[in-house]
Amino acid sequence: MKKKQIKKDDIEDIEAVASKKSFFEGRIFSVLVLIVFSVVTAGSSYYMYTYTQTLLHDRLRERLIAITSTAALYFTDEEMSQLREMALEKKDDTIYEDLYKDIVYKLQAIRETNENIQYVYIMGKTDDPETLLFLADADVTEELILEEGDEGNDYPGSDYDASEAPVLQNDAFLFPIADYELIEDEWGLLLASYAPIKNEYGIADTIIGIDVDVSEYVKVVNATFLPFLLFIILLLLLLTTLTYTLVRVWGARVQLLRELDRQKDELLSIVSHQLATPISAVRWNLEIMVDGDLGKFTDEQEKHLKSMQPQADNLSDLASMILDVSRLQLGKMKVDRTETDVAKFASEVFDEVEPSSKERGIKYVKSIAKDVPKAMLDQRLTRMTMENLLTNAVKYTPKGGTVELKVEVQGKNIHYEVSDTGCGIPKKDHDKIFGKMFRASNVGDVDGNGFGLYVAKGAVESQGGKISFKSIEKKGTTFIVDLPIVSPMKK
Repeated sequence: MKKKQIKKDDIEDIEAVASKKSFFEGRIFSVLVLIVFSVVTAGSSYYMYTYTQTLLHDRLRERLIAITSTAALYFTDEEMSQLREMALEKKDDTIYEDLYKDIVYKLQAIRETNENIQYVYIMGKTDDPETLLFLADADVTEELILEEGDEGNDYPGSDYDASEAPVLQNDAFLFPIADYELIEDEWGLLLASYAPIKNEYGIADTIIGIDVDVSEYVKVVNATFLPFLLFIILLLLLLTTLTYTLVRVWGARVQLLRELDRQKDELLSIVSHQLATPISAVRWNLEIMVDGDLGKFTDEQEKHLKSMQPQADNLSDLASMILDVSRLQLGKMKVDRTETDVAKFASEVFDEVEPSSKERGIKYVKSIAKDVPKAMLDQRLTRMTMENLLTNAVKYTPKGGTVELKVEVQGKNIHYEVSDTGCGIPKKDHDKIFGKMFRASNVGDVDGNGFGLYVAKGAVESQGGKISFKSIEKKGTTFIVDLPIVSPMKK
């Protein structure tokens, strides 16, 4: 079955679709980049905001701990011991004792040092860690109790439930500490801090606690969110603008490069076609003269004519190569399959390259399996590929080396390998070796134009095949080609 030839209009349509698809993919990529950067920006800004909040909160706790630690120095262990005894023995009558009144006056004085202090109190340890002994409060005075009655007021010696305040169960009696969480009540948002009142041995059975209203502080902290929010919005607008600009610039450059590439391919095609005719005429006239059709030439003239023939052949090969490159670029590599005796065909190509291998003193070996069947192949493309691989192998193999062609059947493919013991391909060049006009970095002054492997790859793939290689620098290279077996019955 003949392969359908692609028309010029079809190619232009395909190129237009590919161009739109490429541009669309570029826009999607740019949007994804914008989203990623936006998320990173928002996340970073939120982290900075929360870090600032934490930092301010820690500074507030440190300041409150310092205030509470200083307040603990106002009281002596002796005062605390007497207060505990009175609270446990007299309870309600304790508020009438002079010692208790002195302690309350001190607590009131501490509260008056800062307008944000709401509560100042003293509590003692009991045998139950979750229960503390209430001892004194800046608000528990005789006048207050007589005015408001018993309800809603703690008395010296009453129990205080500390089950929901872990820091009061142990840490507060060891070192100054402040709560991490804020407490909200009718007075606003409060933050509590505690400090032990230690005896001469550094042991504490009582603590002083201070609750501070931090409502204004919270307002200030929340106000810092606005600059961060504006900062995020500004960055997102900036990123959006930059992304839009880059997409536009990128799209314009892609179109420009695509147009330049198209013009270059058209130029290659035109040049190759224009070169093909005069080169063919030169080769034909040289053959006429060498064959003696125009009369006899002197030995010197014949020598020069024969030296010109290889140069004309090289020019013809180069023009054909340029034409194949342009066809590949434009997607016009035509496949014309004909019934081919693969074993005989491979032997012929092998024999054509053999003279150059003998000139270079290279061992030239072929191994063609007997069961290789006939197949429908494009002989021009297959010959071009196999000949190119063999010629390169000979070209890059030093005197005394070996070049081998191996042809066999593997599965549903014609499988052939061209191996050599030449200079090999550096590992850094492996992913570029099939590129257009690329030559390995270690080829030195060996002649070449960099088109051969590019065209060979296109010729193999246009027939539905695959080409690969394995190479070790300074040891050699093996090129591997698999062409699907198309039976002559399916022509």
